[in-house]
Amino acid sequence: MKKTLYVHIGTTKTGTTAVQSFCIDNQEVLNQKGYCYPLFPYSYKDVSERRNAHFLIAEASERSSGRFREGMDRILDLFQKYHSIILSDEGIWSSAYEQRINMWRALKAEAKEAGFKVKVIVYLRRQDTYLISGWNQMVKSGIGNGADKPWNDYVQDLVSINKMKYATHLKKIAAFWGEKNIIVRRFEPKHFKGGSVYSDFLDTVGLELTDEYHIEQSLRNTRLAGNTHEIQRVLNGMPEMNPVYHSFFRRALLTYADLSGEKYPCEMFSKEEAEAFLEQYREENEQVSEMYFEGQPLFEPGWKDIPKWEKDNPHMQDDLIRFVGACCMQLMEENRMLQSRIEELEGRKKS
Repeated sequence: MKKTLYVHIGTTKTGTTAVQSFCIDNQEVLNQKGYCYPLFPYSYKDVSERRNAHFLIAEASERSSGRFREGMDRILDLFQKYHSIILSDEGIWSSAYEQRINMWRALKAEAKEAGFKVKVIVYLRRQDTYLISGWNQMVKSGIGNGADKPWNDYVQDLVSINKMKYATHLKKIAAFWGEKNIIVRRFEPKHFKGGSVYSDFLDTVGLELTDEYHIEQSLRNTRLAGNTHEIQRVLNGMPEMNPVYHSFFRRALLTYADLSGEKYPCEMFSKEEAEAFLEQYREENEQVSEMYFEGQPLFEPGWKDIPKWEKDNPHMQDDLIRFVGACCMQLMEENRMLQSRIEELEGRKKS
């Protein structure tokens, strides 16, 4: 069987973390079928070890030495035992153009010399939901790097806008590997083969989800909803904010984020704004549908019939009260645990 390196490149907010965890949790099953999802001993700031393809993009500028060489040599060794290797990193799609070019050039040279195929896997999400989800994640997770940027500014960010020009990016990848070696899937449950992103991903590498596999991580990624994203965004911009404080406030907000979303169901785009936003990608999306989906619409149309989020909404006061309460309850619980620990240590001393 021809040796194949599958490189799953994102995009972000398309279940990549869940897929990576699934591959790790099911490593033994994959190995039995001739597949391997290797982990590497490399550490990168704010990058999980699950993202096992990160060394490709971070180190590809020096192909003959360093981590890139070590990583590729490990892959070549694994090809002696397995016919298929799976690598994944959602940052590849959104990385700087020069980084991607260096990586593809280096990887193409490796494939030619060692005689293995490269298949690129990419999931696409409708641009309006992609942007909203990305902003929410940035606010929830970050300090700095625009984590306090208001939505109205973020939606005008040209870097984010350009990331969602799917046809443009796919053509650049196809210039290296050819269209037939790019596997494009839609991140919409209706289009998942087998009904889940796990079964769909396995299908991209030629496998089928069976009872042999187990799923330990839910696909659901808790998000800030209602007014909680705005509270977190404002906190992110405080001069004294640091990772410890940020983590404390985020935990407090997530305890009632679902309730805030129930009380104030809203979206960052209005229906009219979403339609106008998507119009700028109409031609790009049509090109992708012709290239990979036989002319069928790339994404399902339709928008939630809920209001656009407004800062002066009548639910903000209640959410601020909930925030104070959540912080107090969190502090009380931490104090209870500390007190219990103190009592335990005092008991050991007496005995």
